[in-house]
Amino acid sequence: MAALAKVDHPRDVSGGLLHATVERMTSHLLETVKAAKATDDGGFWLGASYLLWPNSKLNPTARGRQTPPERKRLIEEWRACPDPADWPEAPCAYCARPACDWYGKVDIPLGASVAHRNTTAPGHEGTPLCYPCVASLWAFPYGASLSGGRAALMHSWDDEFLTRMTATTVDQTLRRASAGPSKKQKPSPYARELWVLQAVRAYSQRITSGVELIVLSNSNKEQLLATQELTQPVAEWLRSTNKKTELRAAYPVLVATQGTKQVPGDAFLAKRAFTRPAQVLDFAIGHVLNKISAAALIPAETIVLGPLLYDYCREVLTMDDKDVERIKELARRLAALLGQDSRRGPFREFIQANSKGGNLHGWFRSKGVDWLLFARPKDTSPVLLPVQDYRLLFEDERSWSWRRLLVFAVLEALAEAGWEPKGSQEELQEIKELAVAVGGDQEEGARL
Repeated sequence: MAALAKVDHPRDVSGGLLHATVERMTSHLLETVKAAKATDDGGFWLGASYLLWPNSKLNPTARGRQTPPERKRLIEEWRACPDPADWPEAPCAYCARPACDWYGKVDIPLGASVAHRNTTAPGHEGTPLCYPCVASLWAFPYGASLSGGRAALMHSWDDEFLTRMTATTVDQTLRRASAGPSKKQKPSPYARELWVLQAVRAYSQRITSGVELIVLSNSNKEQLLATQELTQPVAEWLRSTNKKTELRAAYPVLVATQGTKQVPGDAFLAKRAFTRPAQVLDFAIGHVLNKISAAALIPAETIVLGPLLYDYCREVLTMDDKDVERIKELARRLAALLGQDSRRGPFREFIQANSKGGNLHGWFRSKGVDWLLFARPKDTSPVLLPVQDYRLLFEDERSWSWRRLLVFAVLEALAEAGWEPKGSQEELQEIKELAVAVGGDQEEGARL
C-alpha cells in the first residue's frame, strides 16, 4: 500500500490517501471489463484474479454473459467501503479496529470461505476485517511476482530491505500489467529462487535478517503455500560478494561451477543457497576436480576461486577462521611434499585416498614418515598431521567438508607453485578418473 501510495511507510497511508490508493487499484481492475479472456488487452488482472480472488465479482461464472457496464458496476461494488451503518459490531481480526464487514477466501488469500460458517462463531459470516486491512490484502499481489498460476513474494524482518524490495516489485508488477499480453514462456529452472538471489545481490546495505521466499496460490484448483528461507549469513554473503572488490571477479567463476547441462549455474546456486548451502562448496570443488585433464591438470580458476571459497566457509558455513587456516597450512605442507615428485603416482595416491571409501588415515600415516625424512621448507611443522588437524579431518561432524576443502587447498597450493605432473596420456587420464570419483558426478547429484 505504501509503495502504491508513493510514501515511505505504511503508517503514512491514511484518510484520503488510503481511499485514493484503493481507487487506483480499482481502476486497474476496471481495465478488464472489455477483455473476454486474460490474454486479451487489459486482461492482466483478470488472469491474476483466478489465482488470487476466485469467485469474486471480477470473474464470476456468468462473466461471459455480462456487459462491460455490468462488470464495471460489480467491480466497483466489490471494492467500495461498506456503509458504516452496516458494519458488524466486531473488532478487526488483524488490528482490532472496528471491522467494516465479514470476509473470506475471495478477499483473504488462503482464508476460509464465508460459506464455511462452522469455522466461526454463530451468526458470523467469515473473518471480520477493517477497511484498511482488507485494502492491504487487495494490494498484496502488487508486491508479488505473478507467474505460472502462483504468486511469489519476498519477506524479511529487515525493514529496510523489505521496503526496497517491495517498492521494486510493485514497479515491476505495474509495468507488466501495463505492457499488455505477453507470449507464454516455459519458466526457467528455479526462477523464483534466482529472483530473490538477484534482488539480494543488488541491495546496497547490509542485510540483517533472513529473506523468505513465499509462493502461494488461492485458486480453487490448487491451494498452495510454500516457504523457504535464505538465511541471513547466506543472504549477506551473496550481497557482499557484489560489493567487495577482491571477491566480485571470482563470483562468476563460482556461478560457472554450479551449473549442469539442464540448469544454469546462477539458478542452481540460488536453489542450493536456499536449501543446502554446504552443497555450494561441494559442487565448486567437484567442478575443479572434474576439470583435471592432460591439458590443464589444475584449472586456472582454482587460484581465482580460493579467496571466495574460504570466505564462504567462514561467513556461511561458520567454519572457524583458525580451522580454515589450519587446513590451508596443512595443504601447503602436502603441496610441498607432493610437489617434490612430478610423477603422477604420489598425486594419484592423494586423490585416491580422498575418494569415497579411500583410506585417508592410512595415507597420512605413510606420508607422515616421508615428511620426517623429507628436507622440509623452513618455518613448517615437523609433524605432517598435528592432532588438531587430525580431529578436523576424522572426528569433526563436518569431516567430509574439511576433507573436500583440503583437496581444494592442495590443488591451489600446487597451482601457485606451478607444479605440473609428468606422465603419459593414459596415466593422466587415470588421475582424471580418480578426481571425478572424488568430485562426484555433478549431474547425478543435481538429479538426486
